[in-house]
Amino acid sequence: LKPCARAEKRELFALTEPEAGSDIMSMKSNARRDGEDWILNGSKHFISGPVMPDFAIVFAVTGMNETERGPRKRITAFLVDVGTDGFDISEGARCVSYRGYLTFQLGFSDARLGPGQILGEEGRGLELSGKWLSMNRVWVGASCCGKAERLFNLAAEWSATRKQFGQPIGKFQATGFKLADMAVELKAADLLVMDAVAKGDRGKMSDSDAAMVKLFCSEMLNRTADHTVQIYGGMGLMEEMPIQRLWRDSRLERIWDGTSEIQRHIISRAILRPLGA
Repeated sequence: LKPCARAEKRELFALTEPEAGSDIMSMKSNARRDGEDWILNGSKHFISGPVMPDFAIVFAVTGMNETERGPRKRITAFLVDVGTDGFDISEGARCVSYRGYLTFQLGFSDARLGPGQILGEEGRGLELSGKWLSMNRVWVGASCCGKAERLFNLAAEWSATRKQFGQPIGKFQATGFKLADMAVELKAADLLVMDAVAKGDRGKMSDSDAAMVKLFCSEMLNRTADHTVQIYGGMGLMEEMPIQRLWRDSRLERIWDGTSEIQRHIISRAILRPLGA
């Protein structure tokens, strides 16, 4: 933790697999005991980061638990150093969003890990990933608000200075109402983030709170980006303009760290479960 906080080491959060995206329980990466050690096999993809990492936090199935809903995979988080025998890492496909990020593919073939390389406790990886994702969803929401504010300011300035038919385009209702909608949604998103952060400081933030932030803020950013491109017209899609980058980047926000559909599932589950449904 300390080397990461000092930016001396870089890590990857390796959860997603080719057949386990939103459905984390379809995970096939697994680790089996061999004496005191663990033998890790499997693969991960769409694992993103700005640079080649020093280690990865890898989630793998380490057994099965019997629950009220039937057998359930027991998932454990491991700390795996780059360079470990049996651990292969390479750059994957390039994404149109976040071009400054790299996408990595991870492969494990009988990679031997010591007992000290378990993060937390054996079998508690699902809980750990849930906490990490909830915190990250609030971070994503706050990031979306920052990008949306940048886009809104660009759209407002352009609307006030760009003239067509003898007047600023912002005076046309079609443009002015877009600005009004953008301002209201941005304010609402800011308040959602602040509410979740305040609850988090008190240890009261729920998965549903984080999901609401991620869902609303990411979709708000996409609407704001689209409105801004429309207000700028063709100029908004020119590579020399910052708008096209923010527009491209906005699309990924509705996918990573949990899709909009998964966020809606989390929210609806929190509503219905207390009612016995």
